[in-house]
Amino acid sequence: MRNARALAERLAETLSDALVRAAEIVLDAVRPQPQAKLVPVRVRSRRRSNGR
Repeated sequence: MRNARALAERLAETLSDALVRAAEIVLDAVRPQPQAKLVPVRVRSRRRSNGR
């Protein structure tokens, strides 16, 4: 019986770990992802030498 109790405790721990991992995966999928920040850029127009 001692082995059965140890096995049950180990199974419960394994199931708990699996549930935690599954919850983390679901929350990562649901959690909003950070948006890219727009950085202002100054655009310089080049003067073309051929007159265009």
